[in-house]
Amino acid sequence: MRASTTWALGVMAMMAAHVSAQSAPTLAVRLYNTSGISAAELRSARTTAESILGDAGFEVTFRHCGGAVMPQQPLDRCDEPLKQAEIVVRIINAPAFNASLRADAYGVAYIVRETNRGWLATLFSDRIDGAAARVSIDSGTLLGRVMAHEIGHLLLGVDYHSEAGLMT
Repeated sequence: MRASTTWALGVMAMMAAHVSAQSAPTLAVRLYNTSGISAAELRSARTTAESILGDAGFEVTFRHCGGAVMPQQPLDRCDEPLKQAEIVVRIINAPAFNASLRADAYGVAYIVRETNRGWLATLFSDRIDGAAARVSIDSGTLLGRVMAHEIGHLLLGVDYHSEAGLMT
């Protein structure tokens, strides 16, 4: 487990170096909670993703757009164009039928082939909740880990998987 954590931190450090030469690049995440997960689960997911990305040197800010519900945080319309260091993460239930979606996929990152980078990631909260229940971990924590993984793909591209660590 320690080797996996060390490897994941190394990958995230490479992400930070790859995205920007600054010591603490800022990444803004527009978060759309269309599956209606609870505020507590969303808070846990944010904390987990912020921690993982923070260990890599990123300063992450979340904007709660659309149906995202967080107490004491106003809903943001998010109606202006995306900025350079801004991405979108939407949380939905997995489509009931999609022939191209693997049954074990917890999220997808949409990558532009020409640049091998992207701006949109989708997380499947129903699948994540089911997996969390099977292994007896907090579903918000697993949601945050999946979020960090898919953000990794947006920054690093599609060919960034390994045998262990965050980008497994």
